[in-house]
Amino acid sequence: MYVIVFRYLVPLERIDALREAHYTHPEGVFARGLARLAGPLEPRTGGVVLADGPRSAIEAAVASDPFVTSGSATAEILAFRPVWTRAENPAPGTGGSAWPGGDTNGPVTPRG
Repeated sequence: MYVIVFRYLVPLERIDALREAHYTHPEGVFARGLARLAGPLEPRTGGVVLADGPRSAIEAAVASDPFVTSGSATAEILAFRPVWTRAENPAPGTGGSAWPGGDTNGPVTPRG
């Protein structure tokens, strides 16, 4: 599993103009089904994508991302091995609910 950290280099108006292409680019992490979870940083200086798949596929998808190819953002790919999920280890006092609203679907499944 990988964390992709995008850091914006241009004003948000330019990022907003590229956002649809970022999500729909046919060779990108979203269209190729590699992204599992994504969202902007707060404050909005970049974004994060949790992705799963072969590193080479993720590297190729990130290299082709319109944010990157236009020079509007840099991207860092960080590998990590999930070993804990909130769904399997709910916080005390939550009644077994892992997420607000009672949804118990965790973001990842632990791997050996």
